[in-house]
Amino acid sequence: MAQDHSGTAGQEPVGYDYQQGWYPTPQQPYGDQAYGYQEQPQWQPGMPQQREPEQYYQQPADPGYGQQELYAPQYYEQPVPYEAPTAPVEPPVAPEPPSADPGPGSGPVVAAAAAVAAEPPVPRQRKASPADRLKDLAASVISGEHAPSKRALLIRAGAGVAALGVLIAAGATVVAGRSDQSAAGGPAEIPRTFTVEHAKAWAAQPAAAPAAGVDDTLVGGWLLADAVVRADSTGVHAYALADGKPTWTLAPPVEGAIPCGLSPTVGPAGIGAALFRVSADPKSACALVSAVDTKSGKAAWTKPLSDTKDAYGAHVAVLDDKVVAVGDDRATAWAAADGKDLWTYGGQGKFCTLSGGASGKTVVLHSTCADSVPADQAVALNAEDGKLHWWRGLNNQPKTVTVLSAEPAVVLTTGAQPADDRIFAWGATGDPAAEIPVVTEGARLDVSRGSFDATPTVFFHEQTLLTTLSGADGGKQSAVAYDLTTGKPRWRTAVAEKGKTAPVGLENGALLLAGDERLDQPAHLSRYAVADGRATTGGGYPQGTGSLLISGRVLSGGGKVVVLPEHSANFGLAGAFQAKG
Repeated sequence: MAQDHSGTAGQEPVGYDYQQGWYPTPQQPYGDQAYGYQEQPQWQPGMPQQREPEQYYQQPADPGYGQQELYAPQYYEQPVPYEAPTAPVEPPVAPEPPSADPGPGSGPVVAAAAAVAAEPPVPRQRKASPADRLKDLAASVISGEHAPSKRALLIRAGAGVAALGVLIAAGATVVAGRSDQSAAGGPAEIPRTFTVEHAKAWAAQPAAAPAAGVDDTLVGGWLLADAVVRADSTGVHAYALADGKPTWTLAPPVEGAIPCGLSPTVGPAGIGAALFRVSADPKSACALVSAVDTKSGKAAWTKPLSDTKDAYGAHVAVLDDKVVAVGDDRATAWAAADGKDLWTYGGQGKFCTLSGGASGKTVVLHSTCADSVPADQAVALNAEDGKLHWWRGLNNQPKTVTVLSAEPAVVLTTGAQPADDRIFAWGATGDPAAEIPVVTEGARLDVSRGSFDATPTVFFHEQTLLTTLSGADGGKQSAVAYDLTTGKPRWRTAVAEKGKTAPVGLENGALLLAGDERLDQPAHLSRYAVADGRATTGGGYPQGTGSLLISGRVLSGGGKVVVLPEHSANFGLAGAFQAKG
């Protein structure tokens, strides 16, 4: 949750439609000299969907809808998963010294071949090693007719050993490189179902249009083994993953209570957590925490995080066997099974204001206390006992601070000017610290919504930050990855799609970007490998999908891709797609 130190805060745009998208139009990214830049070729019908990275080029101006052909479902060809080309590895050729007896057909290889062909096969108890084969070769050469002198033989044998060593090392390097790429989520791990066309499986629609003035914004969602869960002002509802039919609705903890948050994940025992306001008034306190048994759809227990009657914000998370909530003035943990109080943290000073979230074994907070120096601090707690793990001062006098992630520990700060906005990241012990500018050469990282938001735009894989880079003047958008230990970019890949795109998830070692439907391009997802940024375009989604994929949370599991729209009035409550065939 961002804290505004100036009393002003921007308002998020609401409402989506096909022609007027939610995400801002991308800007021209900074130049191609940046850190491993890769450019995807312009998408054209009939072209394969994976290409080798090419040098940077200027994209021709979009001719606009009026000059485009009507959408044709057969536009997409089924892509072939990318396989990196491997050049043959050749050992260096050593110059052959002059032989004392250079008779025709008397070289060591010819003599060795003749000797081996003349000898009967000898059974071996084990596979011959390179050393054994070298010994056999030497013996056959010495025994052959017209053999070279011993001096020439030794020189040739030495050159052969060196060449064999180079060949073995090169082969090991190639194998290791392929293994690392696969383990890091490279192209080798692309699911087959990703690259084929998708069909609509089901769509859940509200029974009636929301009443005027009712907020239909998504506040959280879960993808379970057999259901998908959506939370908004109408309640917490589950829909069967197989057909989208309603399965259960969570009863509010008190009459009139409205959901205001959901834990990002569900614990291993099937317990999730939901936050409620005591009334529909958006200024009422978001301070009631309910543990949800996702198998039955019933609340296991409910606890108050605060008894304030004023506006109060909070985030909640489920960490293994505990529920942790971070409110405006405290962080509290309860046992997930029965709601037993475990610990409460109120800050390191007097009259502290807190915000943040938890994941893994860590709680990361933005703390501002009346007597703290500096006033703004990043604080990490041990989730097990709530004790202070480390803290670091934010000395850039930020206007707002938003905790983007707890593991890794990452915060976003904004300043008086956009150029002052920064991302700060710390290691598990608070060191090393990395600083990343949000705005660089006229382009801005899309990091406004972090891991604790219902629709995040920035994602984290170990010590790597992944998101998109775009500007405000209609320039191209790029997928980017930053090293959180150094603050330096790992790679940047230009987005080839026309129209609007949005980062929507992190899956199987790749950042997922959604592209909206256009007259010459179906809605689809694209993968950008965490390891190197290589892009793979997914199969098209059915005509009429519009901008659904870029307008909410995208989750996948159980053979389906599920979309939870941020606003149900535009796209319904939930929708599911599955790969054809």
